Amino acid sequence: APWIGTKNIWKMFFALGFLGEDTFNRIQKGGKDVWDERFTLNLYNGLSKKSLYITNLAKCTQIDARSLKNDVFINYLQNTLEEIYLVNPAHIISFGNQVSSVLLNKNIKVSKYEKDEFEVLNIKDKKFNIYPVYYPVGQGMRNLDKAIERVKRIVSHRAG
Repeated sequence: APWIGTKNIWKMFFALGFLGEDTFNRIQKGGKDVWDERFTLNLYNGLSKKSLYITNLAKCTQIDARSLKNDVFINYLQNTLEEIYLVNPAHIISFGNQVSSVLLNKNIKVSKYEKDEFEVLNIKDKKFNIYPVYYPVGQGMRNLDKAIERVKRIVSHRAG
């Protein structure tokens, strides 16, 4: 369950209509004590009912918000590729240059992706559409509106 104990990423999910106002307000007003097992399960079950599956490329956490080195992501890449293959998502949104680059094994600049452009990731016998998007947390908060607009565009275009 990524982003437990955080606040900023949920601003994007709320703006996209994936979170109810009560849940969003509880996250924004509360501290880490909000994230008990029941609340977290209800939140992620609610996202699942909206056909959202959230995962992290790096299956680890740290006590501060410093950036992870590529090696950390690369160490978890095979696990994530297997996870993607098993979940078999219709579309994948990758947040940030670093994660998108590691996932796709090429240099990605999310600023070059507008509208609903995507990359294709081949895993075994399957192809997955990957949509690189600004990472709307930390320094990326300045790009929150851009991330929201791109995700809206991707979701609405794919639904229609």
